[in-house]
Amino acid sequence: MKKIRLLTLLVLGLLIGGTAYAQSRVSGVVKSSEDGQPLAGVVVQIKGTTIGALTGADGTYTINNASVANSTLVFSYAGMRKQEIPVAGKSTINVTMQPDALQAEAVTVTALGGRKQNRALGYATSTVKGDELARTNTLSPANALQGKVAGVQISSGGASGLTAAPTVTIRGAKSLTKNNSPIYVIDGIIMEYEQQDASMTYGNNSDGTKYGNQLKNLNPDDYESVTVLKGAAATSLYGARGANGAIVITTKSGKARKGIGVEVNYTHDWGVVYKNSIALQNEYGMGDPTNGYEGGMMPGVNSTYTSYDSFSWGPSFESMKGQQMYQYYKYYAPDGIDNPLEDYVAYKDNWKAYFQNSRTDNVSVALTGGSEKATFRLSYGYSDSEGNMPNNGFTRHSLNFTANGKINDILSTNLNLQYSNSNTANAYYNNGWDGSTVPGYMTSYYINRNTDLKWYNEHYIDPVTQERYGTSDLSVPNTMLNRIANQDDNRNEQTIIAQLGLTAQFTDWLDANVSISYNNWQTFYEKKVYGGLNSPAGNGEYSIKNSTSGSYDGIAQLHSNNRFIDDNLELDVRLLAEVYGNTRSTSYSKSTNGGMITPGIWSFSNSQQAITTQQMSVGYTPRNQMTVGVAGVVNLSWKDQVYLEVTGRNDWLSSLMYPSWIPNGQNNYSVFYPSVNASWVFSDTFQIDPNILSFGKLRASWAQVGKGTDAYNTADGAGGYTVGGEIGPLNSSILMASPNNTTLPNYDLKPELQTSIEFGADLRFLNGRIGVDVAYYKTNTKNQILSLATVTESGVSKRWINAGNIQNQGWEIQLDVAPIRTRTVNWTISANWSRNRGKIVELYPGQTAYQINGGFSYSPSVYAFEGGEFGVLTGGNGYNGGGRVIAKFYNADDPNDYRNGKALIAYAGNGDSNKNTNPQAGSLDASTSMAYTYVNANSIAGYYGDEASYWGGKSNRYTSFGSVMPDFTYGFNTSVMVNLPNNSGSLDFYAQIDGRSGGHSVQTIQPYATQAGNSKESLYGRGANNGGEARINYKGEWEYNGIVPDAVFSNAAGGTTEVTSWATGQKVDLNGMTFREAVDAGHIQPMLASLYYRQNWGYSATDMYVSSQTYMALREITVGYNFPEKWIKHVGLQSARLSFTARNLCYIINKAKGGSNPDSFISNNVFSPFDFGTTPFVRNFSINLNLRF
Repeated sequence: MKKIRLLTLLVLGLLIGGTAYAQSRVSGVVKSSEDGQPLAGVVVQIKGTTIGALTGADGTYTINNASVANSTLVFSYAGMRKQEIPVAGKSTINVTMQPDALQAEAVTVTALGGRKQNRALGYATSTVKGDELARTNTLSPANALQGKVAGVQISSGGASGLTAAPTVTIRGAKSLTKNNSPIYVIDGIIMEYEQQDASMTYGNNSDGTKYGNQLKNLNPDDYESVTVLKGAAATSLYGARGANGAIVITTKSGKARKGIGVEVNYTHDWGVVYKNSIALQNEYGMGDPTNGYEGGMMPGVNSTYTSYDSFSWGPSFESMKGQQMYQYYKYYAPDGIDNPLEDYVAYKDNWKAYFQNSRTDNVSVALTGGSEKATFRLSYGYSDSEGNMPNNGFTRHSLNFTANGKINDILSTNLNLQYSNSNTANAYYNNGWDGSTVPGYMTSYYINRNTDLKWYNEHYIDPVTQERYGTSDLSVPNTMLNRIANQDDNRNEQTIIAQLGLTAQFTDWLDANVSISYNNWQTFYEKKVYGGLNSPAGNGEYSIKNSTSGSYDGIAQLHSNNRFIDDNLELDVRLLAEVYGNTRSTSYSKSTNGGMITPGIWSFSNSQQAITTQQMSVGYTPRNQMTVGVAGVVNLSWKDQVYLEVTGRNDWLSSLMYPSWIPNGQNNYSVFYPSVNASWVFSDTFQIDPNILSFGKLRASWAQVGKGTDAYNTADGAGGYTVGGEIGPLNSSILMASPNNTTLPNYDLKPELQTSIEFGADLRFLNGRIGVDVAYYKTNTKNQILSLATVTESGVSKRWINAGNIQNQGWEIQLDVAPIRTRTVNWTISANWSRNRGKIVELYPGQTAYQINGGFSYSPSVYAFEGGEFGVLTGGNGYNGGGRVIAKFYNADDPNDYRNGKALIAYAGNGDSNKNTNPQAGSLDASTSMAYTYVNANSIAGYYGDEASYWGGKSNRYTSFGSVMPDFTYGFNTSVMVNLPNNSGSLDFYAQIDGRSGGHSVQTIQPYATQAGNSKESLYGRGANNGGEARINYKGEWEYNGIVPDAVFSNAAGGTTEVTSWATGQKVDLNGMTFREAVDAGHIQPMLASLYYRQNWGYSATDMYVSSQTYMALREITVGYNFPEKWIKHVGLQSARLSFTARNLCYIINKAKGGSNPDSFISNNVFSPFDFGTTPFVRNFSINLNLRF
């Protein structure tokens, strides 16, 4: 009996022990419902804890923990619905995950490395997946976002070369003087987005070179996703850096799997030049407009040419059919070069001679692997590009290594190392109107329409003397050609980014993290000139420049997560401390003096003359900015339906600290940034039928963020350092502080402060088939740090002030529709629309207008007006040849006078000086010669005109030509995926359209091309079919090449209005008559078309500069094929994809004047909307191959 009891107890003990063991261990396999394949990287956690595991490459997982027996497992995977399954004593739990059409459970990366479920976010965000970024194959990740995200305005910058940095603004510009670009955060490492302001002075093109910024050195194949944080509530934890929003890039990381995974990406891209930067006419050829013989120059008969024969005011091609001529440029060719008479025809595509089709090859290889305890990813990328201008290129080598590992049960670590080495060859010059370096300017202004430019490119150098041939007017194309062929400008950049993090998981509810990062950026510029400026003849020159700069960031976090009240209430708390800033920066430059002794030997010892301080400089800036910050974040949620987040951060900014020698400095360096946001998933609260409302969320937020100022703005005479004195063995290392004695400091300078509110709703209908996200926001930025001009007697040119209140408010709408969603076909449609209105609530006492950006030549400037919009193109309503504002007629006694608002015009000097009353005599009349002058407003005593303003003591009449900001922007895209029958793979299709409505830019090439007779705009008035009015030419023949200006004759300030009437032969005073009235009365002839454009366009009536920025672009079309597993598994492949992409195909709508490129701006400053027509329109096509082993 005892033996039986003993055996029974032993069996029961084994059973109980076996059961206990089974209940402490759970394993299983996780698969996808879409294709039945295992899912690697699924997070499996015990609910309410951080205990869990990741699935391996075969989808398997195992959890060994005593608490698992009576727990609930939570399965999470990006793009799949989260599942919760009670263990209930089971030892095996297999799961099939369903796609999350609602994406409500998806996790979004937030500020400072935080992660939150979409349902918990109280502010708007947008995320773009990494495969979309890789598909576009652009150097900047911002370009891949174009048209995809509501509230984000992007001008691609592609019209400015390979490495150009795009213009990016989120919810409008918020600062009058500072960078309005968002920050970029790559795996927690913050990169300030450099704003490039191009100089606009004549011939000073070096400042406008488009080298781009540091982002071009990163490999887009490494990107996992890009998240846009739009409002202040989303970015307040970034402190002073987050005022303009943030673009957060998460790179790919290693995953637990068996063996080593290999991923190979290859992209070949080519860009096809298909249209000139502005529309050119092909009806008239070369001719001189200044001698009054428009259309009458006889090519091949004239014994000499004038400089203006490079223009196109000659006969029409139709009228000269069958006749021959010497080409203008060939006429000056040296002996021995074939330059025969040729047919007088248009070379319609002669502008293409300066351009070529571009090419980019990008290849990357990545290795991934690891286990549950450690994972890694190592990638190498190589990119090689040739631009659309000869000798323009870009190469990049990049390495990226990430590793995550568990040191023990408490400690884990992560490491991220990135290195890149890039070289930009002969970057585009994109500013100034010096045609020697700006191809768009030269081809439209200096080259007439019947020039064989390709021939000239091959023969502009005398084969014997190696000198350029021709007269001085040929120097511009010569210089351009010589720069392309005989000058190398190379810029090498090296980027080193390192980040190390350590995490301690003290308990299930408490953890801590410390991370440090460093970003080092080095540039080396080398310039080699073979020969002289205009030709290969000469001694050449050699110069170098280099610079080094860096930034650092250290963050410590303490994090707690607990659930209470039967797990209904979740409390999540984070405490943070951060220190970041810039390391010291150095620079060095050196150049030869007086050319080189032996051309082609690139050494400073080869300099013809001794190198002095004029050819050499050394710069040094100590650690110039540092910020220390502390922050706290509290998140509360109730039943995973109602969420509340409260944050607070305090920064101490070194840039607002005053030196010890300024005892009255107020030291306003402490800045506090609070925020609160909330969301309510009411569809869960009311358990609404998902067939009607699948998901419904309301959200709201309030936040404050701010900005400091640049280093040394609070100090007198403290800045960087440069070499002082002559360079020699005793003093070559002496450094002296750069004085800052031109700006009056402000001893009470305060930080800019931005306050923002946002309300929104996220609604999904019909099981997620229709989704609508709506957001309204309003942002006020106060205490703008502005530089205000001072009176000359003060001894300084400007002073720092706090002023202004800029308000931005707007709406954003995102619409997503899935018309078809089956196992065979998945079709989605997405559209976004946004509208932002900017307003200057107040400026500064006594200041009603503020100039943000000065104009180019005589073009409009960009202003902000108190009580009105900011970013307004503003200028005189016209200019005469001296650049002075043109007066307008205004009858103060009769506001309804039909002449009011018309320009005042007179004859310069004696109106009859070239007058002959006999039209058959062949001599010129006053309306043929360049005798007209527009009346200068400043020269009329007491003249203000209507809408007068009094800026700087001047009484010029100014006119607003419109805002640079768009009325609204939009985007539309659609994608279709089709699973082919018999498991033979799948096809996918993607198309995107985006655009903007409203907004204005300033076109500086168009006026010059028009006054040269080359643009399509210059056709009006030339010929009866182009609206030309009848007039008698120099041969006494009637021609239809006249234009009647909308002007009133006035003798108010110099000149004369008295002429001899054509009709009567008597003297007549035209004072007070409109030009049309004088023509209709027979007193004068219509103005010669060439003269009209020379007067109005060459010296720029400013409204002729202004162009609409309304456009609709067919941005992208992609077709892809995913190979079936049965075809590729035999060669070790897990997946293979081949795709074809076409980008920037065409502009469906383009209201830019003359058909100019809407993206051709000189800088990525939103307040610098100046277009120099640098490069033509380009379509990009690419083939991409992705392989995973």
